[in-house]
Amino acid sequence: MTNAFTTSGLFGGLLSDQAIAQEFDAPAFTARMLAFEAAWTQALGACGVVPAHDAETALTAIREFSSENLGHGSDRDGLPVPALVATLKSDLTKGAARAVHTGATSQDVIDTAMVLTCLAVMDRLTDRLHRVIAALETVLDRFGSAPLTARTRMQAALPATVALRVDAWRRPLVDHLARAADVRVQLAIVQIGGPIGTREMPQVHVADCAVKVAETLGLSLGPVWHADRSRIIALGHWLALVAGSLGKIGQDVALMVQQGVDEVSLSGGGGSSAMAHKQNPIGAEMMVAMARYVAGQQGILGQAMIHEQERSGAAWALEWLTLPAMAEATGATLNHAESLIASIERIGVPD
Repeated sequence: MTNAFTTSGLFGGLLSDQAIAQEFDAPAFTARMLAFEAAWTQALGACGVVPAHDAETALTAIREFSSENLGHGSDRDGLPVPALVATLKSDLTKGAARAVHTGATSQDVIDTAMVLTCLAVMDRLTDRLHRVIAALETVLDRFGSAPLTARTRMQAALPATVALRVDAWRRPLVDHLARAADVRVQLAIVQIGGPIGTREMPQVHVADCAVKVAETLGLSLGPVWHADRSRIIALGHWLALVAGSLGKIGQDVALMVQQGVDEVSLSGGGGSSAMAHKQNPIGAEMMVAMARYVAGQQGILGQAMIHEQERSGAAWALEWLTLPAMAEATGATLNHAESLIASIERIGVPD
């Protein structure tokens, strides 16, 4: 669902992340659906389901596909794959057309394309997470020994140093970075299930082709996961953890920068239209807002676990609504965190 505030440019990059959004856009996702179709056609040829020359002709059609206007098909069919497949087959001979999609399903195509998309998104997010952790380590090196008042339940507690708080910011992020490897393993499973999730029925070649498709796409082959959305929910959980830990940093900085507390000094903007003396902690505030948003969306994403029978349309659509927005919000939070930490000029009890 498009939010005009995040796409119109009115709020700049505060509420959006163009790089992450582009991973889910029509050209990128279509390219990943085509990668599945190409791998499937190659497998049909390699397994002897279709003649090699028909497979090569079909591969040429897949590689030359250029239309990105699949929305009309989604309006009609509920998803873009039938229109994609029909277009790929439209100019082929009967034999070559059989080398496109035979034995595959729309869910195979979309779920596998989503896996490839999520892995690309994780690459971007973990790269940023590395940079945020490195920036916090720089703050520790520069200011770690500076005095700071430790606070519990928002009340002054005992004297401490900046290292106490900044290391509490850094440690969870290091854990989330390590956890990302497990999430990637869970995600990197090709979806090939056949019509009802049996994989070998009614077309026996599907099981053999599945092995080759997984190898071609650099994915693993596990059990069919049509109605088990655990791996998608696991990614959402990881996004909520990353955004939440960054939101904690933003919340702390917003409190530390308060006039009268003055435990951190930031460079940059944050001006008020009515009060010239103010320097609002914009990045910190956005980190808090985004963290709360991602946490809320994870509750919605969790509803996608409830798939009826062997496949669901409604629960599936929930993933398309929530997961891209969660990924983009987490990306924006990481961007704000990197900028915020770089803007720290002083941290600790003022002299």
